[in-house]
Amino acid sequence: MKLNLRRWPAALFLAMAMLAIAPSTKSTATEAAWARLAQGGYTILLGYARTPGGEPLRPDLGDCENRKSLTDRGIQEARRIGMRFAARAVSISAVYSGEFCRALETAELAFGSSNVETRAYLNSIVSGGDPELIPGELIAAVDDFYGAGNQLMVTHPVLIRAISGTTPREGEAVIIAPGINPGDKPRVINRLLLD
Repeated sequence: MKLNLRRWPAALFLAMAMLAIAPSTKSTATEAAWARLAQGGYTILLGYARTPGGEPLRPDLGDCENRKSLTDRGIQEARRIGMRFAARAVSISAVYSGEFCRALETAELAFGSSNVETRAYLNSIVSGGDPELIPGELIAAVDDFYGAGNQLMVTHPVLIRAISGTTPREGEAVIIAPGINPGDKPRVINRLLLD
């Protein structure tokens, strides 16, 4: 097989150009997401930080102080998420968390324990990510939220998948807004890479 060396520089140039564009596309998408959040009025869904695993499905919800819910890396990740929002000066009007220790600890580390309220509807682990099983209270909370700031909800990635159609990567938040009609599944507006 004979190699055509005249085509090699053009192919190499094209490959290098594609690699150069890829990171900036992610960066541009993240910048667009931050710009949207600066306008306010959105709901931000965030999965809990890294866990060691093994938390029972129905944990003792009152015993989070005695449970190692997050790994050391998860603790650092949660704190970093809070710092990213603070650095961008994005207004967060309310922070809600599920009652599972891993979600509550993520929210408290990122945004301060005095700023977090728990909501039982964020405990939902929707079977298989079925959008028909999204809690009505969550849909109502998104429909009813208006304001200059944003509301942030820390929950299970499976519930986020039911709403967004994909499981968020670690350190990725999903920005949503009310559905087209009241009571409809929320619409995904953008994704935000935090890590």
